[in-house]
Amino acid sequence: MNPEVRQIIDALHEDTDLPIDLDKIIQREGNIRPRPGNYGDKFDGRIEYIQDKNIFILYHPVVRSSRVRFSIAHELGHFYIPEHRSLLLNGKAHYSKPGFISGKRLEREADDFASHLLVPENYLTKLTSKRKFLTLKDLLNIANELQVSATAMAVRYVKTTPDRCGVILSQDGRQRFYWPSEEMDYIGFKWRGRKDIPWNSASAEAAQNQGSGKIFEKKSDSGVWFSNRKSECEIWEEAFPLGYTGLVLTMLADQSYNG
Repeated sequence: MNPEVRQIIDALHEDTDLPIDLDKIIQREGNIRPRPGNYGDKFDGRIEYIQDKNIFILYHPVVRSSRVRFSIAHELGHFYIPEHRSLLLNGKAHYSKPGFISGKRLEREADDFASHLLVPENYLTKLTSKRKFLTLKDLLNIANELQVSATAMAVRYVKTTPDRCGVILSQDGRQRFYWPSEEMDYIGFKWRGRKDIPWNSASAEAAQNQGSGKIFEKKSDSGVWFSNRKSECEIWEEAFPLGYTGLVLTMLADQSYNG
């Protein structure tokens, strides 16, 4: 994230308690008009600029779940990130499917903005400095407290923690995205080298139990998850089905290092 965008987020955090009050941020701007509604599968969020009225319309689902909060924060990313805002002012509306599932650069930047907005840097730093390695169960509990999506919380954590771990978002037995921590990258596990999800893994079991709200766990090793590497490690796998979306959130941790 570039320094300019980080400064924007820091300013938005001023005079805002946790969980981040998105309504308060919107009201402070004065020219954003929320339009909650039942939009079906058309989009998870959308923002457009109405030139003759000099206002931005932010469309989002009515129900304020953590997923919808992330969608709203994602659309605010399009509003605040200078390049994205310029596109809006020139007539381009952003139809978004947030949640780190898009490969498009602008959508990924808005996802990153949303995760930093909803999980402030200073909060996460204090959290990781005071506690030992955080499990996926810990992260889901924290996500609930902050009213942020499980994926956003997990991604923010692995990008901040000094521990050896990585997060996978998968669907239909295939990896969509993988995010390693800096330490996991350092020991040679920056990339998995394969896209399949092991058939006998906890993640595969989680995929078969959508909507269960249960975390599936299993002991494994790096050879199961990563292509041939010089280094090897014991892996503790935790997997959580994300409602009925077909998506599975997985955390892989170096068990010998993280304890």
